[in-house]
Amino acid sequence: MKRRVTMLVPLAAVAALTLIAAALPVAHAQDWTDTCSVRMMKGTYSVQGQGTVVSQLPNFPAPPFPFSEVAIDYLDGAGNISGKFTANVDGVVVPGTVAGTYTLNSDCTGAVTMQTNSGIPINESFVVLGNRSLRLWTPIFTS
Repeated sequence: MKRRVTMLVPLAAVAALTLIAAALPVAHAQDWTDTCSVRMMKGTYSVQGQGTVVSQLPNFPAPPFPFSEVAIDYLDGAGNISGKFTANVDGVVVPGTVAGTYTLNSDCTGAVTMQTNSGIPINESFVVLGNRSLRLWTPIFTS
């Protein structure tokens, strides 16, 4: 009889823990993503970027060459973007403006399509992360 009680105690403990675990709420890392929309991306944003240009751009040196930029972009909450930038392209400082559109999907991935005042098209992909204040941009320059 004593042996039977000893086995029931661990089984009862496992059953109790299982019931407690089943009653706890389940947290999902991306629960908040259902609220991502173009409307949440509204306001003035600072942008900083650097890298290497690997495709030929009109009126620029042959690639590859270093590139860096700082910019202020305004997103209107309706899918339009405009801004001013200063870029350093292979040691040459280039100021300019951009205008275009952006999208933001319900899974918090998005895309920007812009054109500079000098006619260079820019396509960027981004993701809005957990606290919604950090955005990762991957610029893709096309000629």
